[in-house]
Amino acid sequence: MKPKDEEPDMIAHRLTDNEIRIRIAPAHLRWPRADTSMVWRSLHDCVQQLHGFARTIDEDCLQIEQTRELGRDEIERHRTEVGQQALKKLAAFRPFQIAKQAASKEIETLQKRDDLTFQEAQGKQRLMMALDELRGGIAAMERLLLERCKMSERPARRPVYY
Repeated sequence: MKPKDEEPDMIAHRLTDNEIRIRIAPAHLRWPRADTSMVWRSLHDCVQQLHGFARTIDEDCLQIEQTRELGRDEIERHRTEVGQQALKKLAAFRPFQIAKQAASKEIETLQKRDDLTFQEAQGKQRLMMALDELRGGIAAMERLLLERCKMSERPARRPVYY
């Protein structure tokens, strides 16, 4: 019988910052700078908060996996608990709610205007794309949580983010 730390699915692996950035809303690097407006600041802040949240979950799982006193079943149970708590937090992720509200309000304001300049119309399109990309980032975060916490099934009721 192999020791716990040599079992293939029990090997501790820390996600790199690049792995997190690539998986969660990588398109934000093409967005206008955060100092462009409060709306763009909230969108960028949400992405940064998601990256930090992913790092925290990864560190929590790594700590569990490196606890030598825990058996395989206990490690799996603890990771699942971390994952379930993280999914609940993700479903009510405040930075996303703030960014979504700010972007939606700005989009709605621009849509009501009949006299948009070409630049304003482009800005509206960029905001709509960014909001979609941010929603994709939330979905990517959910997939990362399920994978990192090694949760094979989704919760019975899947949270709705948008």
